Amino acid sequence: MSVRVRPVDITLNKHWRRWLHLIGGSFFPILALFVPNTALLIPLAIVAGALTLLEIVRLKIPQLNQWMILHLGEALKPREQSQATGATYLLLASVIVFLFPDKYVAITSLLFLSIGDLMAKIIGEKYGHRVLFKKSIEGSFACLVSCLSIGILISRITPTISLPIAIIGAVSATIVELLPSPIDDNLTIPIISALMMTLSALYFG
Repeated sequence: MSVRVRPVDITLNKHWRRWLHLIGGSFFPILALFVPNTALLIPLAIVAGALTLLEIVRLKIPQLNQWMILHLGEALKPREQSQATGATYLLLASVIVFLFPDKYVAITSLLFLSIGDLMAKIIGEKYGHRVLFKKSIEGSFACLVSCLSIGILISRITPTISLPIAIIGAVSATIVELLPSPIDDNLTIPIISALMMTLSALYFG
């Protein structure tokens, strides 16, 4: 059974989602700069668990899903009407990366997503001409520059994220953003870049 969603201005809807991506994606990593990991992980895990449960119930019960599409259709991408939302993947990724030994790895990897991935989309749509793996090279370059800037900034805040580690994290986040994958990049970008930075930290000692 199809559900009619109120017509919306697609451009305004896209801008609204991007602001939500930036603010929502940056909230926990910025909060982590001022809050101990344990104090952050408990509420984060509760919120992620509750949203994941809601997603499971929503996708199992067509009537509930239809009601949510009808009332939240403006906030959902078309594919999210029949799949888990990017917000759910983001929260799950946040829980996972904050379980890593160094919280600054988690902070950096999540900012790679909230800022780097966003810049890739904005620059790619506006200036993208060269295409690779269905993504624009210009957008991926913007992602790399953004992630490198974040990494350099974090490396000045903490000695645990050295410049080589930050570069490896930024490059890995950019590669994950560029390569096609059936898994939502809200999940893959933070986890893979956090893993690469953690392994790099072990290598560099």
